[in-house]
Amino acid sequence: MIRFVDLPPGTGDVPLTVMQSLPLNGLIVVSSPQDLAVMIVSKAIKMAQYMNIPILGLVENMSGAVCPHCGEIFQLFGPSQGEEIARKFQIPYIGGLPVDPNFSKLCDHGKIEEYERNLFANFIPENLTQ
Repeated sequence: MIRFVDLPPGTGDVPLTVMQSLPLNGLIVVSSPQDLAVMIVSKAIKMAQYMNIPILGLVENMSGAVCPHCGEIFQLFGPSQGEEIARKFQIPYIGGLPVDPNFSKLCDHGKIEEYERNLFANFIPENLTQ
């Protein structure tokens, strides 16, 4: 059975307590393109490595934004840094998720199954599915 615990960003009391208290098989780190987020995620990765908790990979949230008219993805929050962070810490880069107003609209109307873009194609590496 796989269990997920969604933690607040950073290295504060909550993440530290969870890392010390729960038996963890690993972490999936979530970042975003902003420099401040990259700095905070870097500290969290270092803390996990110090505590010998495996890092399964990195996901970059808000990795661009999808234009609701033409479908083009543009860098609303700055250039993607996910692959660079993953490479720096030698962890797998799982992928990036852009903001898509159409996805939000469908969620709000309970029609998520009508979403046509496959943002998750080839998203989860093999080492996470075992």
